[in-house]
Amino acid sequence: MSVNQHWHDPVAESYAATIAHKVPGYHLLHELTVDRVEIELMGAASRMLTVGAGGGEEIINMLQRNKDWHITGVDPSPTMLDMAKRRVAQLHMQERVTWYEMALDKVPVEKSYDAAVSLLVIHFVKDQLPFLQEIARRLQPGGPLVLAFIQGDPETPASQQELHMLSLFMKRQGLGKEVFTSFRERLGVTTYPVSEEKMTAQLTEAGFQDIRPYFQAGMIKGIVCKRGNRKAVGK
Repeated sequence: MSVNQHWHDPVAESYAATIAHKVPGYHLLHELTVDRVEIELMGAASRMLTVGAGGGEEIINMLQRNKDWHITGVDPSPTMLDMAKRRVAQLHMQERVTWYEMALDKVPVEKSYDAAVSLLVIHFVKDQLPFLQEIARRLQPGGPLVLAFIQGDPETPASQQELHMLSLFMKRQGLGKEVFTSFRERLGVTTYPVSEEKMTAQLTEAGFQDIRPYFQAGMIKGIVCKRGNRKAVGK
């Protein structure tokens, strides 16, 4: 279980400046994600796990939302994690964040978390079930997971239409045609879209329940679920 290596490349440094121009509803996704977490936890002081914390957008939003939330950010990319650390430091909130520069399965499991967030990460993981199982192992029973990913099968007519819409969105944002072409060529190679049905099945197998959608914009799907009371499947 690993996230693709290209996040270690220098191109990762441009991530924060360009991602909102590549993902329709990027900022709204993050705002609604924190809304969803706040509703699930009813504002209680909590330990949060953020998987794929590089860039820092979701961490910044959570830190600003609730002063009693303490966050553990996990990302194997030093470039991406350094970016997140700098953004948090600018807000003088670094004492509320613990960082792990490593893959999720290397993060200690001695402490369990009240909630987990992983946005726009799992579609970079080819073997997704173990990734979900590792999150479940670190969540308390009943703890929510808020997950966003690229959905669909690029070969179906419906997904072809979504891809065309994405190309139009990127064009309106001022991105060159080569940006969309690069994204399209990575599908199935380093990026692995998954249908909502398959994701639901994987979440269920990993030990999650009460699986519900909370966001959709084009190919991006947001799902919230809760870890069940049974022991998480996996290691």
